[in-house]
Amino acid sequence: MGLLHLFASALALGGVGLTNPVPQGGSVSPAKFCDAATTICYAEWTSPERIAFRFAIPDTATPGNFSVLLQISAPRSVGWAGLAWGGVMVNNPLTLGWANGNTAVVSSRSASSRSYPGPYAGATYTVLPGTTANNTHWTLSVLAKGVSSWGSTRLDPSSTVRLAYAQAPQPPFQPANNASRFNIHTSRNTFMLDLKSAQVADFAELVAKALTPA
Repeated sequence: MGLLHLFASALALGGVGLTNPVPQGGSVSPAKFCDAATTICYAEWTSPERIAFRFAIPDTATPGNFSVLLQISAPRSVGWAGLAWGGVMVNNPLTLGWANGNTAVVSSRSASSRSYPGPYAGATYTVLPGTTANNTHWTLSVLAKGVSSWGSTRLDPSSTVRLAYAQAPQPPFQPANNASRFNIHTSRNTFMLDLKSAQVADFAELVAKALTPA
């Protein structure tokens, strides 16, 4: 993501060169999306490519010490989509998703420079039911831990934060492998998210319900 230089030298490792950064966009007043299957209501921001990034956090969250329910829903024409929790590519957690058959894959990445992002062990993900793919769309739903703090940074759950995304139409080279290589993005941008709008009550209970087989 780099102002989204998210995958700046994917060519040194099989990608292509970067284009010039685009101006930041997005809104501090995201839409609301309520998932009928889980009753979880997310704050939603949708990119120009019709990729919906959805967020829910506990209403009891304290700075840098909260998990995030993240949902990415994208047209099947999107080969992969990624989110930078610090609003830039370098030195923050990167969450990537893509379709694999009739499901979707999450990949935890990070980069210490504007180079191909490697695996990131500082964040962990639990894939939730509702993670699926069909002929038109794919949806990734995860409980993300370790994305609200890194280094000396602590996200404030009562503030507006700048996030960043990137996407490309080409899928990763090995879609079943969450450590797969992939080509550089074809578009990227930043957006603002009011985390207060993502706060939900009974967060732990909603997660437990979502993880309980029907």
